[in-house]
Amino acid sequence: MKVECRHSPLALVVDDHDVVRRALCERIKASFGQIRLREAGTVEEALKIIETERVDIVLMDIRLPGMDGVSGTRVVLERSPHTSVVVISIFDDSTHRSAAAKAGAKAFVSKRAINRDLIPAIESVMACG
Repeated sequence: MKVECRHSPLALVVDDHDVVRRALCERIKASFGQIRLREAGTVEEALKIIETERVDIVLMDIRLPGMDGVSGTRVVLERSPHTSVVVISIFDDSTHRSAAAKAGAKAFVSKRAINRDLIPAIESVMACG
């Protein structure tokens, strides 16, 4: 499912490392000026945002305190089926990729290849890319 851009899309970056979250937000903002950004350090924080705002894209780390990103992807999509999830992780193997896909993630980006793959992954789920 691609995000329709009748409004300024809202992306939610979920990562427990502040530096990583900020770097991802800066990279996204530089590439997609029209995008709005929110940040969360846990799935639980992300779900509170999703309850009050229409989130179009979630960038979800796999390893998080509390609920992990794979389970978080399932819950996000149960509560907000219009949202597209892009999983980001340092764990780039078939097990993690498969788990993310089964949970409903539209894309998987390895943190090792984030400079090359992040923007194309977001574009792949945005109709206005």
